[in-house]
Amino acid sequence: MNLGPLTLDAALARRVAVWGMGAEGLALVTLAVERGVEPMLIDDLAADAAERVAAALGGSRSVSAPGDVDWSTVDVVVRAPGVSRYRAELAAAESAGATVTTAMALWLEDHADAPVLAITGTKGKSTTAAMAAAILEADGRRVELVGNIGIPVVDTYRRPRPDAYVVEVSSYQAADVTRSPGVVVLTSLAPDHLDWHGGVDAYYRDKLRLVEAGPPGRLAVNAGNDEALDRTAGHPDRTLFGPDGRVRVDGDGWIEVDGTDVVDTNRLRVTGRHNAWNLCGAITGILLLTDAAPSTPAVESAVDGFAGLPSRCQVLGERDGRTYVDDALASNPFAAATSVESFAGRPLTVIVGGADRGVDPGPLADALAAHRPAASVVLLPPGSVRLRTALVAAVTKVRSAADLDEAVEIAEGLTAPGGVVLFSPGAPTPEGGGGYRSRSRSFATAAGFDAG
Repeated sequence: MNLGPLTLDAALARRVAVWGMGAEGLALVTLAVERGVEPMLIDDLAADAAERVAAALGGSRSVSAPGDVDWSTVDVVVRAPGVSRYRAELAAAESAGATVTTAMALWLEDHADAPVLAITGTKGKSTTAAMAAAILEADGRRVELVGNIGIPVVDTYRRPRPDAYVVEVSSYQAADVTRSPGVVVLTSLAPDHLDWHGGVDAYYRDKLRLVEAGPPGRLAVNAGNDEALDRTAGHPDRTLFGPDGRVRVDGDGWIEVDGTDVVDTNRLRVTGRHNAWNLCGAITGILLLTDAAPSTPAVESAVDGFAGLPSRCQVLGERDGRTYVDDALASNPFAAATSVESFAGRPLTVIVGGADRGVDPGPLADALAAHRPAASVVLLPPGSVRLRTALVAAVTKVRSAADLDEAVEIAEGLTAPGGVVLFSPGAPTPEGGGGYRSRSRSFATAAGFDAG
């Protein structure tokens, strides 16, 4: 029997299982134990997970592999974001009568009447969320910045409610949402995580569930992203931002709100048109949340204090006349293409490559072909045949490297002084590669900068 929308208390009152002992899963288990509930624990790597649980909670607890679970003994399965909604075991759980949900879905049900500003999108959501929180804080409000940005939402249950929650929501977290937040900012839509979702249409559907679960709240959409515009065209309360809309970048590079200048985008310490639009999204979200534009001093203070987030088109520094930029989190061609466009007019070598998740490399190839002066590319393994073919057709100089150390060495030889060496892989980290943070550290070290 599917239980429908659940709050945290309602979930913990049932026979509940938590699948995935990463940061979010462990946070939920810890909270459940504090409330006197011992959920069933599930993880694909059960032995390793049992060690993490023991370290977090003290004492040993049994962790089951998903294939060993009798789903008829479970009423609720709270899956961690990394556990695909399309796993066969979850279908078996639902067939046995269990409700599948996430910590994010529970939290949104519990905070239906709270001031929640949710940020989602294929790329740009972390930067937009961070800037929105900084602006709200500069305007004197108490803010909790949580969600996919690194702080599990369940951690907030122990604290008093702030003046505003700013919540970054990934497609993994949105897939089981049963209630839309009061305000959502949609930064962009482009194909990503197709292996997890099973295809591009499922990815868009899962991502937009945050908006479409209902009841309809207020929605801010980047007017510069055609996919986002098309897929939200029927929303009853949509506000545009970026190149057009209530909060837009004018022809002189100023961000204006309803025609009034607020801040010069030249003050931004992060590069690229997309980051100016991210700032527009942050301001629009606040406008919709509070029914008032943030003050100019608050926006200026937040902009002056924001140096960017790690692994997101972050300038590491300059060496031998070349600028080194870490964009390791650009895990799809759309994100890498946006970063390439940020360095128009400068000599550019881009280090790309990673796992092949079936995403069309066309946007990255087009951006590289259009770059002037002509860009160069260094391709990392494993690198798909499709990616190499697209890049060779777009760029004259394409070289291959065995690893990031060699890639940086080759890139230095290809990049004229005054140019940029950009690590923007356009593909996820290969299996066993340690994740984007590990790649960031490797790139920084190879480029001669502090890997910290």
